[in-house]
Amino acid sequence: MTDERSRDRIQSIERGIEVLLAFGGHDAALSVAAIAGQVGLSRPVVRRILLTFEHLGYAESTGGVWRLTPRILELSAGYFAASSLPEISYRYLSDAVGRTGETCSIGVLDGRHVMHVARVEDRRPLPDAVRIGQRLPAHATALGKVLLADLDDAELDTHLAEEPLEPHTPRTLTDPAALRERIAQVRTRGYDVSLEELHPGMLAVAVPIVVDGSTVGALSASSTTVRETEESLVGVVLPILTQTAADIARAYRNANPQVFRNGSRARRVAPGAAS
Repeated sequence: MTDERSRDRIQSIERGIEVLLAFGGHDAALSVAAIAGQVGLSRPVVRRILLTFEHLGYAESTGGVWRLTPRILELSAGYFAASSLPEISYRYLSDAVGRTGETCSIGVLDGRHVMHVARVEDRRPLPDAVRIGQRLPAHATALGKVLLADLDDAELDTHLAEEPLEPHTPRTLTDPAALRERIAQVRTRGYDVSLEELHPGMLAVAVPIVVDGSTVGALSASSTTVRETEESLVGVVLPILTQTAADIARAYRNANPQVFRNGSRARRVAPGAAS
């Protein structure tokens, strides 16, 4: 089946998506040469792809550099529909930020990464702030480990076997056995606390958003070691997150009755609006 699907893939579309993803970093304006270096394509191929996106209204060029246009947001409109997890969650995220005084985010698993799909900042901005759509390594984040805990053992083994776990700080778990042990703890206690595992001076607590036994996403509160400790996150912030996750799960289920009809749903279906 995998070979048959591979033959049916359209390479030009794959290359186009790679070029779009090149704009996902901190640089909003890129030259053809810079994009070609990122995606491993020749400059003429990249130029033709960009000209196609320009024709469609998704990109524009000024002074030899390219930018995406606001029209690119059309491509995500289906995911961010009224009944999607991000849209439903914002009112609850805002309330949680007000009650905890910390930045709150929702993430979903995307391969070896966790992708942030909703986020509300506290009035005190965090260093290394995360953007909507940004992907962070699952093994180095509280959100990621909560989502990995929903994988069965075979899926987790496959995940850990794909490539080495990259260290980001001295506290990052890079030993698969140690990560498995940590995930077992998450499954038992229902949350994770990450202490300076991705960035020095940063910590976070995360809980799953569970609907009818299926984890559709995870909710976290992030802070700094100046403002919070593990004890304060667990003792004060965690109960608020747990209640917020339950509220989001209930609202998400009610907004998508066709998905959760008869109280059943396939595990880890992408948490957008039902088609």
